[in-house]
Amino acid sequence: MTARPPRAPTRGDGKRPKTRGATHAGKPDRADRADRADRPDRADDRADRADRPDRPDRQDDRPGKSERPDQRLAAGEVPTDRFEHIADDDVLDVVEFLDATELPGGRKLRMLVFEGPLHLASAQEAITVSGHVVVRGASGPSGAEKLRVVVGQVDALLVGVPGGEVLIDMALAHGSERPIVIAACAPGAVEAVHRAAAAGADLVTVRPHDAERLAPILFAASRLVEQRHRLASASGMGAALDNALDELSEREPGALQSFEQFQDAALREIERARRYGYPLAIAMFRVEVALPAPPPGVLGILRARAGNALVNAIRDIDVVTELEQDRFLVLLPHTDRLAGAEVARRILGAVATVDPVIAGGRSFSPKLVGAVAGARSGEPLSFSTLLDDATQLLDQALVTGAALAVEP
Repeated sequence: MTARPPRAPTRGDGKRPKTRGATHAGKPDRADRADRADRPDRADDRADRADRPDRPDRQDDRPGKSERPDQRLAAGEVPTDRFEHIADDDVLDVVEFLDATELPGGRKLRMLVFEGPLHLASAQEAITVSGHVVVRGASGPSGAEKLRVVVGQVDALLVGVPGGEVLIDMALAHGSERPIVIAACAPGAVEAVHRAAAAGADLVTVRPHDAERLAPILFAASRLVEQRHRLASASGMGAALDNALDELSEREPGALQSFEQFQDAALREIERARRYGYPLAIAMFRVEVALPAPPPGVLGILRARAGNALVNAIRDIDVVTELEQDRFLVLLPHTDRLAGAEVARRILGAVATVDPVIAGGRSFSPKLVGAVAGARSGEPLSFSTLLDDATQLLDQALVTGAALAVEP
């Protein structure tokens, strides 16, 4: 009889089969779990959980697999549950403001301001905020007189137009060292440009004044000043600089102008007088020498001395040229006939003090005879009319022996 193989152990033997993990080693068997379920404290806990209305049975509240929404994202879709949407209105633009004294590429300008009483303070404040310096500010006729003495000592002028054309003319009269002129006009960009061009300004701005409007204009002015200094210091650029500045200034104070330059200046001043209603006059002079006639060459010396005294006696805004037959023609902007007569008398007095020329045992002194003409009220203003009127008045003075003839 053969022996039976040993049978496999069963649960009743008290042995458990080995499993892959050790997690089942500490678990009680079913009998033990059943005994624990019969414990009164465990039953009470389950009863308490069932009685709570705010804790429903989790098994009943858990959705099945078929009820769960599809949370898969389409290609390129942003998972909005991980990012917060921000509306455009909630986005803030962060701007880093520069210090006014540290404007990139800018030059701090020293400026004069001539504006109306309502705009003077705002203009000065806008210039200061933009990083520049106001040397002096004024308004009104008396204010223009205060600014005249320092026009040539600053980098730029802000001048209200109409009203500040006299200061613009004075600035242009400084030639190569003249300041940059910024015209301030009433609102209306196109009309403001036309007024600034007629006044001879370099740049233009419109009222009311604030840093937002004025800062770009001042930046352009500072660049113009820098370029002027750069050209002045560059070697070999002297002639080119003189030509460029002559075109800008169109005349050099304290010197005789060619007739073409004089005519251009006269046409420009006539246009201003028509537009803004400013007075304008013209004066003509002739050099006279007492008889008998002086020796050859003496008349040329007398004419030169008389012309030099005339040029030194005119104002900064006046323009003078030499004509044929020993005549001089003077343009008197912003001047009526009566004021023009005062300027003419000053010129006659200056020529009368010229040192005489001694030749052939005789003394010869130059003498001027003058005439002043201006536009009559209501009459059209033209250069040819003013020139004809001045010529006729001068001829009458030569015939009558008067030193000065003024149009009535």
